[in-house]
Amino acid sequence: MPVWQALYEELESKGVTVVTVALDIDPEKARHWIEAAAPTHPSLIDSHHRIDELLGISNVPMAVWIDESGTLVRPAEAAAIKVSALRSIEITDDLAENLKLVLTEVKAMPDTGDAYRAAIVDWVEKGSDSEFALEPYEVIARSQPRPKQHSEAAACFAMGNHLFETEGKEAAIEWWKRAHALYPENWTYKRQAWTLETTPDGEPSDLLQEVDDAYGTSWIDSVLELGGGANYTVVPDL
Repeated sequence: MPVWQALYEELESKGVTVVTVALDIDPEKARHWIEAAAPTHPSLIDSHHRIDELLGISNVPMAVWIDESGTLVRPAEAAAIKVSALRSIEITDDLAENLKLVLTEVKAMPDTGDAYRAAIVDWVEKGSDSEFALEPYEVIARSQPRPKQHSEAAACFAMGNHLFETEGKEAAIEWWKRAHALYPENWTYKRQAWTLETTPDGEPSDLLQEVDDAYGTSWIDSVLELGGGANYTVVPDL
């Protein structure tokens, strides 16, 4: 969030507003970041993951670009604007094997942070003349497909959310499992459910997310099943 707040402060005077949205069923998980961004940086909480369905968000951080007329000029894509600190951690023999695997796959993820940030700045300066501002037909062509099973996954995830709110986590798990099976590439569905399983109240989100007991997997196992870090997110075509 501080990275995006800094970008907001840089660009706001130029007529562009950076809005960040936390995907958290439990708003308390995001409260620290929302309060840190107040009172200037617009920061919202989507506790029902509606932007997943509406804009094709399947991981974080991802972003869309919307121009002054309300037209989408870039579809949902990976939106890192700074190199992850995890990429600089040296993989040494004394590290635990699962941590070695995690760091190896993190380093395999495409690093587009500098290029993506430069593209945003170019769009701010040039508007529709920017090479990175797409025509509507290009936005459609680059948008992720929405097969029937993805819609079914959204319904299952929503049912899990409802049960979580009305009956508790245990009632939600089976529905969230169905959502994960129907749309395995949607990491917001997975990480949302897994965080509730592995992160104690008041603690920072657990990144390893080893949820074998409840879900039969872990973050790294799921990454490897889907082809490794290189396939982890929707890489922006710049």
